[in-house]
Amino acid sequence: MLPPRAPLLLMTLLLGGCAAPAHQQLGQALSGLEGELARLEEELAAMNGLHYQKAIDAPVALRRYLEAPSPTAEGLVPAEIALQDGPLLRYRYQLPAGMKALPTDNPCLRYEFELRHLGRLGQLDLVWQGDGHQGRHLIQQADCPFSAKGPGLQ
Repeated sequence: MLPPRAPLLLMTLLLGGCAAPAHQQLGQALSGLEGELARLEEELAAMNGLHYQKAIDAPVALRRYLEAPSPTAEGLVPAEIALQDGPLLRYRYQLPAGMKALPTDNPCLRYEFELRHLGRLGQLDLVWQGDGHQGRHLIQQADCPFSAKGPGLQ
C-alpha cells in the first residue's frame, strides 16, 4: 500500500507542466522537502530512535529492501514477505531438499538491517518448510544487543 503522499506527489508532478511559474517553484520546493523528509527518516531510524507502531511507518529503506531482499549466507531467499502492523515482518522460506531447518544462529546479526529498521517494538517472524520439516522462530528487536536503550532514547 502506498502512503497517501505518493499519489499527491505524482499529481503535483503531472500538473507541474501546466502550472504557472510560481506554482512550479512551489512544486519543486515540495519535492525537495519530500526528499529531505525521507533522508531524515532514514537517519533517525539508523540512530534507532524511532518507536514504530505500524508497518506503514517503516522507513523507506526497509520498504525498498523488502522489494528485492538479499539472500541469506546459504543462498535462501524468502518465498513470501509480509509487513504487518505491530510492526511484524514475516519471512516465509521454502527450504531446498536436504535442508531440515533454517539457520537461526545469531539472528540479530543475520537480520540486523530489518530489525534495526523495524524499531524497538518490531518483531521478525521466520517461518520455514521443506522435506517434511517445518519451523518458526520469532525475534524481538528488543532482545538484540543493539537495541539497548541509550540516554534520551527511552
